[in-house]
Amino acid sequence: MGVLEDINWLKESKSRYRVFAKIATGGASKVRELREQLGTGDWWPVKYHVKDLVDRGLIAEVDGSCRLTEDGQKVFESIKAVLDLEKI
Repeated sequence: MGVLEDINWLKESKSRYRVFAKIATGGASKVRELREQLGTGDWWPVKYHVKDLVDRGLIAEVDGSCRLTEDGQKVFESIKAVLDLEKI
């Protein structure tokens, strides 16, 4: 997948985008932290999005913690660049 396709895929789901953003910014790395910070009472949506992000190759889950992969870092850098340009 290309960066643009990944960004568009993330934007298709606001909650998936929020999970990715929390992991990318270092706001949370464990599913429990993600659930608490996103304010969802149920585990399943968060686990579902984490699985989608792992399957897509944007994050890796190691010992219960999530981190960006190289591809995920590229996507995050591209999103930051676009958001910075929108501020101008």
